[in-house]
Amino acid sequence: MKKVIGWALVAAGSWMLVAPQSLTGLKGLRWMAATTFPGEVLVGIVVLAAAYYFLDFPVPKMNDKPSH
Repeated sequence: MKKVIGWALVAAGSWMLVAPQSLTGLKGLRWMAATTFPGEVLVGIVVLAAAYYFLDFPVPKMNDKPSH
């Protein structure tokens, strides 16, 4: 269930980062700007941070020895 919530938050956070910039892009995407609010990018960053917490990606293990 955490993965589903995480991916839903990734979709919402990505939308929040892209929508305010849609006015400067393609004409077909300008309708996205109608759903924006002031400070949406900052909220989108927080939503993406929460999404990464829910997705719980594994941390790669680092070797103690150099590879060369």
